[in-house]
Amino acid sequence: MINGQMHEHISNFMSKHKLPKGLRLLVVRNDGLLVWDGRPDNSSQAMAALCGGVWEAANAMAKAAGQVSVQDFRFVFDSTDRGVLIFPIEGDRQHFYLTAIYQGCVNPALLKRQVHGLGTKLATHVRALPRPTRSTPVPQRTGYLFSDISDEEMDRLFGI
Repeated sequence: MINGQMHEHISNFMSKHKLPKGLRLLVVRNDGLLVWDGRPDNSSQAMAALCGGVWEAANAMAKAAGQVSVQDFRFVFDSTDRGVLIFPIEGDRQHFYLTAIYQGCVNPALLKRQVHGLGTKLATHVRALPRPTRSTPVPQRTGYLFSDISDEEMDRLFGI
């Protein structure tokens, strides 16, 4: 599903849920591309890229420490009244992150629970979406540009 369609589906989903004040939510693809932002501004795509990067870095660290699966993990970077939460959302064919950035929060534990619940509902919603269909057929390959080329010839072609 292309980002525009996913953006529309997530916007419709989020419009049905009451979100706490002082909370900015983003939905980010696992490659760091922004899918949806509840309060878009000039930093939206940069925030999405950082979210994807910090999750992948934390994931690599967890695997280095012997953790096989991080599906039940979440990323939390916070103080007493502000912070960043990242929850993974497993879609049917793509993985997303629900990112919450908050400040001025009186009860961060309640906020984390609310965002986690919202992420769980969003994951169910995303998995229930219809799979996209191609409107144009993919052309079949009829041949290759190179049929028999050596590594040395490739090096000369691409200047390695």
